[in-house]
Amino acid sequence: MTRERLIGLGCAGLSVVLFASFTLVSRLGLSTHLRITDLAALRFGIGGTLLFPALLRADLRRVAWSQAAALAFFGGLGFAPLAYVGFSLAPAAHGAVLLHGTLPLFTDAILRVTSRREGPGQRTTGTLLIAAGIALMAYDSLAVASSRQLLGDAFLLLASLLWSSYGVLSRRVGLPAASGAAVVAGVSLCVFLPLYAVLPGKALLTVGAGELLLQAVVQGVLIGALSIFVYTRAVAALGPITTALFAAAVPVVTTVAGIGVLSESPGRIALGGVGVVTLGMVVAARVRDVAPPARST
Repeated sequence: MTRERLIGLGCAGLSVVLFASFTLVSRLGLSTHLRITDLAALRFGIGGTLLFPALLRADLRRVAWSQAAALAFFGGLGFAPLAYVGFSLAPAAHGAVLLHGTLPLFTDAILRVTSRREGPGQRTTGTLLIAAGIALMAYDSLAVASSRQLLGDAFLLLASLLWSSYGVLSRRVGLPAASGAAVVAGVSLCVFLPLYAVLPGKALLTVGAGELLLQAVVQGVLIGALSIFVYTRAVAALGPITTALFAAAVPVVTTVAGIGVLSESPGRIALGGVGVVTLGMVVAARVRDVAPPARST
């Protein structure tokens, strides 16, 4: 196994932990006085500030403005608000499965449409298993959910589509991981914070210091800066499909943790869906992306 692949696997594994914390801590914050815009301000403000020096040092001469804007929208300005709205309406288990568990499905679909390339049979089998697990989760949602929860599920699926688009576009643009993450965070900071400054009802100064610190560290440092970097680095080393397959492990981590952290008790069908998604991930992840790795230095 090459050093580049080992780095990619390490970054993909770390992204699983970060994505799970994103779901749990976001749900926790939105269950208190914090609003969607407050979490977005922490994510973009802190993450953008931390990565802004990397943006200033990045060589962006071969990146079109339209590509930079698309990266920022898919990986930040569009993705994050949709995810937060979904988290505010649906349980953490649904957030994990419908946001992160569907990443392999959307990534595979985008690549098939844009490159017209068929995947290996084993990967197709794994993708079908993941789809079956998502269907079980959707059935559980339809069986017991209110219209509010179903709306949250729809927002989570839209967020997953955007993040999948970010992974594919990031690979094709071929920016180094630090530069790609800096584009997302820096552009998101410059666009969102002026809007947040004029919005009424900010809650960041009304919550307790401990809660604010938790959200600042997770949303701003771990998600706003680190998660974008490690996911982009994993995509550069492994390809978008293999990296997205790792995200299918997030439902297991989040569902188990959500039982203790958020006192959420998923039903048997939902747990079955999590198991099938995980099986599909294991089957499909054994196939490597055949495209040569993008530049990652």
